[in-house]
Amino acid sequence: MLSALKDTHPTRFRCQVGHAYTADALAREQEGQVDEAMRVALRIIEERAELVRRMAADGRRAGRPAVAEMYELRATEYREYADMIRRAVLQSLDPAIR
Repeated sequence: MLSALKDTHPTRFRCQVGHAYTADALAREQEGQVDEAMRVALRIIEERAELVRRMAADGRRAGRPAVAEMYELRATEYREYADMIRRAVLQSLDPAIR
């Protein structure tokens, strides 16, 4: 939790440990943390999509088309989530990307 320091120009913030940051430095640090979280989320979702795609293939080989279809739908959903995150990450790097 951060608290704003009173009567400082530019505005400064202090964390619970006692570190003080200007608003610009804090924004840059948080932006880096958000970018890293987005990359981790993207990797996890892509791995999940690949896992359920393989589970769908296993279901087809086992003669279980309903199970295979369920996993394919999940894989498609995860790929859509991954694409959404990828677009957000790319747009944060270059706002002209749509």
